[in-house]
Amino acid sequence: MVDTKYFAVKMLMGAIQYAATQLAEMDPAFKKKLAGIDSITQWKVEPNGPNSYTIVKNSKIENKMDAIHEKPTFTISLKDLSVGLDLFQGKIDAAKAMSEGKITIQGDANAAMKQMFILEDLAVYLEDIVRR
Repeated sequence: MVDTKYFAVKMLMGAIQYAATQLAEMDPAFKKKLAGIDSITQWKVEPNGPNSYTIVKNSKIENKMDAIHEKPTFTISLKDLSVGLDLFQGKIDAAKAMSEGKITIQGDANAAMKQMFILEDLAVYLEDIVRR
């Protein structure tokens, strides 16, 4: 049997990435915010995944599940599946989790901070789905 927490984190990660792709296509204001961003975000859940990456380029978002990129702009590592589940369900604040060491960023932290609006904008649309 598949670990249910792993499955839930993977599905939520994929759903949020898909939602970002769709929002970039559907919302001109969101697409405008993406202008000028050229980055690759690696998402890692320690110790054994799930892992994925997100490419933001030309005001578009593209995702690859179950993958590690060779040269990401930055990597967001989540301490474990519980942190991943809480983050993707909107139960924890990312900034607080970073200060507590539950989430770490390696690489270009400035690029990561400039893109926080992506998750913030998505939260508005996904609030009814991810909060319990």
